[in-house]
Amino acid sequence: MNRDSFSQYRSEVSEVMDYIRHIFKALRVSSSQFEKELGLSAAQIFVLKKLKEEPGLSINDLALRTTTHQSSVSVVVKKLEEQGLVSRAISKEDSRRVVVSLTQDGERKLSEIPRTVQEQMIDSLQKMNPEKTATLAMLMKEFVNQAGIVENAAAPMMENK
Repeated sequence: MNRDSFSQYRSEVSEVMDYIRHIFKALRVSSSQFEKELGLSAAQIFVLKKLKEEPGLSINDLALRTTTHQSSVSVVVKKLEEQGLVSRAISKEDSRRVVVSLTQDGERKLSEIPRTVQEQMIDSLQKMNPEKTATLAMLMKEFVNQAGIVENAAAPMMENK
């Protein structure tokens, strides 16, 4: 690699790291503001919003809708249930299935909440050309695998708060 191409390469690495820092900062600041102002984590807000969009989802359904692992969603739902913002009940359609729904307190709390950074990121990804999204997914997978920062399991989008 010649001097000019090496310099360009280092510049691109720096640029990628800057973008990653921007994402982390936006998520951290947003989550911190929500916790301070509303007493809810970004993960809890995300689950509340998904339940508003589609009432009566199972934990597995919520995991799919929030693009995270079922165990992370379960922890978040438990904390929301303890706060009286959601409730669990047996499904009317299938007695083997437990569904989660917003309570009246959950509805009230949700009316105070603006859009989250996660929602903005997901919307942006869904608006991208599918080929670009697939390329980004492939590159991100390669990046996190090379960096050794991801296990085989799906990475939780939510914090277990």
